[in-house]
Amino acid sequence: MNLFATERTFPFQSSLDLLLMLLWASLLVIASVCGQSATLKPVISLTPPWTTYFKGERVLLKCNGFHSYVTGEIQWYFNQKLLEETHSSIIVKNSGQYQCRTKDSPLSNPVSLSFSRDELILQTPYPVFEGDTLVLRCRKKKDIEFTDVTYYKNGKTIKSFLKGSFKDTDFSIPKARLSNYDQYHCTSKESILLGITSKKIEAKPVVIKVQELFSLPILKSTTLEPLEGTNVTLSCETQLPPEKANTQLHFSFFRNSLSEWTETSKLQITNIWKEDSGFYFCAARTSEVWKKSFPVRIKVKRIPVSGIHMEIQPPGGQVTEGQTLVLLCSVSGGTGDITFSWYKEGTATVLKKKTERFLKAEFKILAVRESEAGKYYCTADNTNSPLYSRLVSISIKIPVSPPLLTFSIPKTQMFVGKVVELRCDVQRGSAPIFYRFYHEGKIMKNSSASFGDAASFNLSLTKQHTGNYFCEADNGISIQSSQMLMLSVKVPVSRPLLTISEIKSQAPGQHLVELQCEAETGTSPIFYQFFHQGIILGSVWTHLREAAFLNLSLKAEDSGIYSCEADNGIGPQLSEGVEFSATGKQRGLLAGGVSLGLLGFLGLIGVALLLYFRSQRRSGENFAPGLSRDFAIPGFQDLTEVELEPTYVNAPADTDQQSRTHNPVFVDQELTVNPVISDIVYSEVWNSQQKKEDTDDFTSMLSPTQDFSVVYSEVKSEQLLQEKNRMTEATEETQEDDIGNYENVQLHS
Repeated sequence: MNLFATERTFPFQSSLDLLLMLLWASLLVIASVCGQSATLKPVISLTPPWTTYFKGERVLLKCNGFHSYVTGEIQWYFNQKLLEETHSSIIVKNSGQYQCRTKDSPLSNPVSLSFSRDELILQTPYPVFEGDTLVLRCRKKKDIEFTDVTYYKNGKTIKSFLKGSFKDTDFSIPKARLSNYDQYHCTSKESILLGITSKKIEAKPVVIKVQELFSLPILKSTTLEPLEGTNVTLSCETQLPPEKANTQLHFSFFRNSLSEWTETSKLQITNIWKEDSGFYFCAARTSEVWKKSFPVRIKVKRIPVSGIHMEIQPPGGQVTEGQTLVLLCSVSGGTGDITFSWYKEGTATVLKKKTERFLKAEFKILAVRESEAGKYYCTADNTNSPLYSRLVSISIKIPVSPPLLTFSIPKTQMFVGKVVELRCDVQRGSAPIFYRFYHEGKIMKNSSASFGDAASFNLSLTKQHTGNYFCEADNGISIQSSQMLMLSVKVPVSRPLLTISEIKSQAPGQHLVELQCEAETGTSPIFYQFFHQGIILGSVWTHLREAAFLNLSLKAEDSGIYSCEADNGIGPQLSEGVEFSATGKQRGLLAGGVSLGLLGFLGLIGVALLLYFRSQRRSGENFAPGLSRDFAIPGFQDLTEVELEPTYVNAPADTDQQSRTHNPVFVDQELTVNPVISDIVYSEVWNSQQKKEDTDDFTSMLSPTQDFSVVYSEVKSEQLLQEKNRMTEATEETQEDDIGNYENVQLHS
């Protein structure tokens, strides 16, 4: 409670001439301050303001009334007898009591005047109130000379004035104190015989009553047992006498000895609380007088809480994880400090406690979590008897977490024909969840999981399924996308085609040939191997759909079945075997004694051979000279361009002949391509670059610094007999099965 202290002031005029004009306004203020309902008394003023005079002197009396009857007829009373005078002012000269009144007003307070025949009188003012300055005047007749003057109070000297030490014998007593009756008198010495001697003269005693400036204040309250939260008005009631209507008053209010001030004699306490209970009193004061009332006990009553209710925001009982949850607890009634507490069902721990002087309070959970789902309630208490609200259920909606897209098989096994399962799964998220699968930014599959589990579907891989994949999860609260995954579908290599091309060479009995192995389809890189009668001649990696080449120097004994194999990690494919026969060319003429008959015979043989080769060409057979095992250490020689001989190859009849051409091959003329040292065979393999194709992870198996133009392969010359027999049998069976499907095709001229 805040109490404020201020002052209420009233205009003051010392001139008695203005007193009559202002008296009615002053008395109205008195009524307002004191709360009086009775009609105020008139006031008699004296001029001069003394109560004792010498006989023969005159005094002016004025009856000062209020505006409600100031124009009415004035009645004067002397010793309670009505005088004939009806004016507001009269002049009197007789001792006695004077009173006045106006129409319908009570009699004024009596004024006692004394007209004395003594030589010395003591004059005192009228009236005298506590706090006033009391002026005493010891007065002699005009023909008497005084030498010393002494003042007494109740027989005791209070002041003496010796001859020659004073000019004015008036004696002032400041701040007169409240008393019932005090007796004052004075004495003086009169000179006799021209000042030779003197006699003591004593004035008659005068009884002075110092009147109460204002009555003891009384503290009043609109109620002594107010309810909490209501307004209470305190009034400090006192009364100023009519003669002191212009006195300035100040008011104060106290509680338990703690002082506050207010501007008026009333104080309004807005929303009084239980802790405002206690003892109150008020005080009224002037600059000289201070009085306080008796204490009054005010006991504030508290209204117990009632009608408790709890609600949540946002309404509905569903909150998204991460949002702000507000639990609002309110009561319909109750006063004072109300303590609100919040609980979760199943726990005795207080989640939050607040004390408010309001009928509601709120508890905020700024970022709600999934674990905070459940039932909540609140309590309210202001009298140690808490009220409990009903339970309110709160469910937490979980946004989906970023989904995880997975493939059921490793990347290394993703090739055409394989079935792969695409699975999209989230770790968290409220059901139901709607999934979408994307391929290169386009939706390829929609799926719904009613219970929040994963979604998946199977895909039979084709080459067109290569590309970027991601999935999307949506549960109506949030939409999340997975990371993008690259799916690279690997195409198995087709059966490779082996082509043998003979390069023209000037070395007698020696044939330089080029073996070309190429698979039409298959994901790069492709690993090629060349075989002769089941023995590995060399191997090479190719990229971007390139063909593999191997240059060999062959002799007659190197004739036989040649083949190649292509493998890109999905499954190896072996080419058809190609039989090659290397026969030495004769460099000289026959003896001069050969007859023309022999020449004719040879002509017939040539025709027969021509027919035979033509039939062999149709049947797919071919003869090749043997391989040369001579070896010379190669040096760094200049390379010359060598033209290719016509090439014969086993190929299907519908093969495009033009697709088998290649660029000229540069070789060292003095280099023996297929040397033999002990059990090591060295082969030269050429790599001719073709059109680009997509590559996959097999590129990691290659050295980044490897030169693919020429590869020398170190191969063991001795193979297991069992492997040789297997390759020979496989080649013969292949030739027998496909003998009707192949023909000799000239690739190069």
